[in-house]
Amino acid sequence: MGPTVFGALWTKVSGLVLVQTLVLSSSSRPRVDRADIIRCVKSCQPNDISCVLNPILSVSHTAISLPTFREFNKPEEIVFLRSPTPSHLSHMDSPEIVYDILEGNVQNSFDIVKRVDHGMIVGVVRQVKPLVGPLSTVLKLAMNYVTNGVVSHRNIINVHIYVSEFWF
Repeated sequence: MGPTVFGALWTKVSGLVLVQTLVLSSSSRPRVDRADIIRCVKSCQPNDISCVLNPILSVSHTAISLPTFREFNKPEEIVFLRSPTPSHLSHMDSPEIVYDILEGNVQNSFDIVKRVDHGMIVGVVRQVKPLVGPLSTVLKLAMNYVTNGVVSHRNIINVHIYVSEFWF
């Protein structure tokens, strides 16, 4: 018997609604998948002006484990931030997407490059310098949607990075 979706957990804090899907395996124990993401989505009350004016639409948390690289010759692509914006739309039809690292960039070991993949705009987070574990950091990333030079809205992605002391 395969995993079944047990339900969704909803919690509302400051205009953000936490949506977390719980998956149970046949042994009825919660299972965490490598791709699991906890995501809060903005949902403002009708007269909450500060919520409406806040450009943050969602806040997500995910985790990744990395080895201590024994040989580090080129950047390692570790996270892909996919945008729902097709790359073929002109600048007039859609906002520009600007990726930023806001916090947690230990020793400037990470960067983000923008590229097109299968017709979609993607921000690729790369490890550009070696890190020796054990080490943990939370890389706070922003996916900004910019229209006429102004951030119209943004999504925040918190990547919890754990670097092992081992290379394997």
